[in-house]
Amino acid sequence: MMVVNFLFGQRRSFKRSLLLNIIAALSLCVLLAGAVLISEFYEHLEEILEDTMLDEAKEIVGQIDPAAPQHGLDVGSLRFQGIEGTYRYTVYDETGSIVAGGEGSDAVWQQLSQIKLGNPQSIALLGDRLGIGLRARIADQDVFVLVSTYPKESNQTQFDKLLHELEEGIGWVVLGVLMILASALFATRRALSSLKVLSDQAHRIGPTATNQRLAADRLPTEIAPLIEDVNMAFDRLEQGYKAQRDFASNVAHEIRTPIAVLRSSIDRIDDQALKQNLSQDAKQLDRIFGQLIDLSRADAALQSVFETVKLQNVSVEVATNLASVALRSGRRLSITGEKSVLVHGNSGLLGIALANVVRNALQYSSENSEVEIELLSKPAGWRVLDRGAGVPDALKTALFERFNRGAQANSGSEGSGIGLAIVKSVANSHNATVSIQDRDGGGSIFSFTFDRKI
Repeated sequence: MMVVNFLFGQRRSFKRSLLLNIIAALSLCVLLAGAVLISEFYEHLEEILEDTMLDEAKEIVGQIDPAAPQHGLDVGSLRFQGIEGTYRYTVYDETGSIVAGGEGSDAVWQQLSQIKLGNPQSIALLGDRLGIGLRARIADQDVFVLVSTYPKESNQTQFDKLLHELEEGIGWVVLGVLMILASALFATRRALSSLKVLSDQAHRIGPTATNQRLAADRLPTEIAPLIEDVNMAFDRLEQGYKAQRDFASNVAHEIRTPIAVLRSSIDRIDDQALKQNLSQDAKQLDRIFGQLIDLSRADAALQSVFETVKLQNVSVEVATNLASVALRSGRRLSITGEKSVLVHGNSGLLGIALANVVRNALQYSSENSEVEIELLSKPAGWRVLDRGAGVPDALKTALFERFNRGAQANSGSEGSGIGLAIVKSVANSHNATVSIQDRDGGGSIFSFTFDRKI
């Protein structure tokens, strides 16, 4: 099945459709050519048979010697008396008497006597048999030779002869079929090569390369209008993306400044309880806004701008940045596992994903416990192990949905329900898989694994 898909393309694909249409067209040409050849075969079969019988008659004439008994012919041989063979031969003298053979009748002699020297003539015989008569002068005597098809000819039909001819040319038939298939494959691959170029061009278009377009200069004229419409659609998408990006940039500028002013104003409040509550709210607002920006960056990630990333460097940077958070919360943070795992990706986004998982683990783990970042090589990736309360089976997939805070939604947690959605989005952009498993002894294991490493 894999070989068939490789040669003929996937089912209902443009490649398979084009290839089958080419094969059908070529097969129709072969059938038409075969029909013409068969027609020509039947048309010229009688002519070929008459030419063959004429050659036989000339050969008999060359053996005749009127001065010798029986004209020098072996009249008792199978050639003249036997019932086997394709042809039967009869020789007449100038008086109409049979010298050799047995094809004798007044009707036959009447036709032979009308033949002129050197001018062979067809002789009408009973049934479907054919005959050729030839008159020759040897030693001042006329002799007449009749070569006719034997009655067994009726058993060897013209269809049998055609099959015999086809059997002799079966090798050429097979070669012709292979040439048709090879031609169809070549024509299909050549016709679709321009689509592969389009695919490569389309793959390079993304958030960081919105100005690139599909080139239609080397495409068939039938496809060019479609490419023009696609490029126009890309133009509209670029305009929309630029407007959205400008809006996000403006929002970032407009919101971050009021948040900074708000936090500065909160610092001047004398009521410590109120001050602390408002500070936490402002901090939470700032964190949610930052996570929304991270989520937008992850959704817009383009693989064509990825590079080689060492996971240990990412994990060390994350652990360094969150070390103070771990100490203040009474937890420990460690890095274990492989030290030289390389992947293809965006180090900034991978750091954001790992930081979100580690931050959640520090927040929900029990005090005096350790959060472990374990680097993996087979498959490449990492695991974050904690000693928290664990995650119910019903939420192990739902937690990666946006704004889903699970059981912590009403527990006074500072979570926004965006952190793990960012992790999921980063994983999707890197062709990676995220999952949650229970940890032996209590707690959870958050896994982030790549399909392959480099």
